[in-house]
Amino acid sequence: MYNDDTIVALATGGSIGAISVVRISGPQALGYTEALVKKSIANVVSHRLVLRKLYDSEGLIDEAVISVFLDNKSYTGEDVIEVSLHGSLYISQRLLRAYLKLGARMAEPGEFTRRAFLNGKMDLAQAEAVADLIAAEHKFAHEQALHQLRGGFSNDIKTLRSKLLHFTSLIELELDFGEEDVEFASRSDLMALVVEIKRQVDELKDSFILGNALKQGFALVLAGRPNAGKSTLFNALLNEDKAIVSDIAGTTRDALEDRLRIGDVSVRLIDTAGIREATDAIEREGINRTFKHIESAGASLYLFDPANITVDELTSDLNVLKERGKRIWVCANKLDIFQGDLSGYKTTVADVLKEELWELSAQDSNSVSNLRGEIAQRFTQDIARLGQLTVVTNARHSVALETCSEELQMIIEGIESGLSGDLMSFHLRTGIRALADITGEIDNEEVLGEIFSSFCIGK
Repeated sequence: MYNDDTIVALATGGSIGAISVVRISGPQALGYTEALVKKSIANVVSHRLVLRKLYDSEGLIDEAVISVFLDNKSYTGEDVIEVSLHGSLYISQRLLRAYLKLGARMAEPGEFTRRAFLNGKMDLAQAEAVADLIAAEHKFAHEQALHQLRGGFSNDIKTLRSKLLHFTSLIELELDFGEEDVEFASRSDLMALVVEIKRQVDELKDSFILGNALKQGFALVLAGRPNAGKSTLFNALLNEDKAIVSDIAGTTRDALEDRLRIGDVSVRLIDTAGIREATDAIEREGINRTFKHIESAGASLYLFDPANITVDELTSDLNVLKERGKRIWVCANKLDIFQGDLSGYKTTVADVLKEELWELSAQDSNSVSNLRGEIAQRFTQDIARLGQLTVVTNARHSVALETCSEELQMIIEGIESGLSGDLMSFHLRTGIRALADITGEIDNEEVLGEIFSSFCIGK
């Protein structure tokens, strides 16, 4: 058991609704509740509901439905009672005070889930998935959180760790027979295993870029020269006047960001300073930040006004962006007023980026709607390519996988150079520990405190 105290919290948040749920967990959960209903419920079968009136020293609090979870068959692994009250904040706060007077204490953020982890009801990766599931804003984030909560990611990590542990035991057995020069672990077999495990670890590690986008939203940077129509498009996509629109070049000095929901895809839309030779220090910093956003974004949409840029200038811009960004999509804007030939621009985009040129009038709602659909389709294709693969969505997991990958690389280089068994064992164990940190098989109080402090109270 986690400890001997009993915790209580409002599990439904501090707003008025049809019902409020107060959750209490710990050895006195049943006893404290019986004291408030003035009637024994110890004979109630676990996972059943009972209707009872609750009283405090002032009298009747409410008539409530009480859910009973006993014999460690609960979310936390302890006795848990959930009281469903009418949704008055006064009623729920009064019940909380009654529990506190009996000896319960208020739960800390995430403490119910922390107890579930410490009582063996889930591992640490699954516990973190609970927070992701609560925060999921769209279908794909929801699916990934469910996959992790069900143990899919944990099983992958445990399989990798088990394989490494097997060879570590053989290496360390060799050390016990060092004087007899016995080799229990074939170096060729170890090399093949480590190379394969590193490939799997790197796949998981590299999936964090997409996994983070699934969780936080795909970052799409609007880039281009001044007066290309970036801010106009930003407002049009959001259907809201967020960015200042002006004919004066250099109006946007810093990045503006907002969320755009397109069907099941969540996009972090970022409007940036126009790319040109800066006229002052402030604009120069804005342009530097533009390139930083381009470098870290899932994709950048380069906008240009064909009436004010030559094919050679476009070619130059795209070559610069190609070096800085992962994916560059290109859109010719202001086609409601441009009547010229776009064939040269299309050829440039195809030659430099192997992409098609999108056409747009940011002033036309149908044109913007079509562009919105193109953006959603591209990001949806990213998700579709995942299939049933495990995707890392947690930065802490990504760091641990990076550590493991580095240690495995040291082992590969060590086998090639004849590294001693004791140093090889050290690198193996460091890699194994990194994997164990993901699922919480090695307790670290500081790490646990950081993780669960981000949870909401009542969960």
